[in-house]
Amino acid sequence: MANAIKYWRNKRNVTQQKLADKIGIDRPTLSKIENENIPLDPDEELAEKIARILKVLPTDILRRPPEVKNGK
Repeated sequence: MANAIKYWRNKRNVTQQKLADKIGIDRPTLSKIENENIPLDPDEELAEKIARILKVLPTDILRRPPEVKNGK
């Protein structure tokens, strides 16, 4: 399942390292969670932490990212 963590993280100008530090995981684990080719999604508690930091709903980060137009 693809998630939109990377999309929202980039929209909020938050680095992987900064987000990983705030949610209490290491950066390589966050990278794996963001990678749509690796079937690793955050559990409910982690999704809520990420959503709170990125100021979105947990459902926003657990679904496919919005269409990106013109490479943005």
